[in-house]
Amino acid sequence: MNSGEIQELINNAIRELGQVRSEETHAASELTAMRKELEASERWQTHSDIRKEAKERVSVLEADVKKLTVEYFEATGDKKAHEAAYVRVTETLEYDEEEALTWARANLPEALTLDVDAFEEYVKGMRKINPLPFVAFKKEPQPCIARDLSRFTGEGES
Repeated sequence: MNSGEIQELINNAIRELGQVRSEETHAASELTAMRKELEASERWQTHSDIRKEAKERVSVLEADVKKLTVEYFEATGDKKAHEAAYVRVTETLEYDEEEALTWARANLPEALTLDVDAFEEYVKGMRKINPLPFVAFKKEPQPCIARDLSRFTGEGES
């Protein structure tokens, strides 16, 4: 395919993309207007208030049930305080991170992974000062498309 044919394909794709973006924007605008209208209704307001109060009450009640379930377990050793409320006993590890890192470097190096974001930020910052010989900076074309394509869609023309 020659550059003229590619350019024609781009022109057609840009025209269609602009039209579809315009349709999407119009639909989003209509939905926003409809939602505002709905949210302004008395029924919406009533149910929003009911939901807000219920969510707050649910939060308080869940916390109470969880607290009582743990208290029951601690008092009886029984994990099942109720058919719908029980305790799962989990195991967590507590350790000093610096000590663990020192140990892992010596005994378990495969457990250590590269923090890619931190490494790449460092390499980019040190690029001109102290470049790393095993890092290459590769340039790649990144296609970009303008947001406003209305002048390419034929819309708005007289």
